[in-house]
Amino acid sequence: MATKIACDKVEVEAIREMNDRDLIVDLLSSEKAITTNTAIALTEVSNDKLHNTILDFFDTVKDIQAETYEIAWNFGWYTLEESEVSKIKQKEKDLQTKLDELSN
Repeated sequence: MATKIACDKVEVEAIREMNDRDLIVDLLSSEKAITTNTAIALTEVSNDKLHNTILDFFDTVKDIQAETYEIAWNFGWYTLEESEVSKIKQKEKDLQTKLDELSN
């Protein structure tokens, strides 16, 4: 069984409106999507000036996303799960197989 890793959870009142936890989780989800889409834009833009503008924006959004994650983590609203050794070993084996295939 995998071990969950998290800070102590700060409980918030379950209300009809969005509470602090709901807002942070929604904001984090939105920031992840913006970061992903901005990264895609960086790979597709062909104008150097626009590329630099988007890169600056990406750096800003990436930093905000990391700060939001840190808030969610510190309040215990975001948890991680420790992977089982067997799953890690299997992933290593799969990746090594792909690497070997690419080397041929």
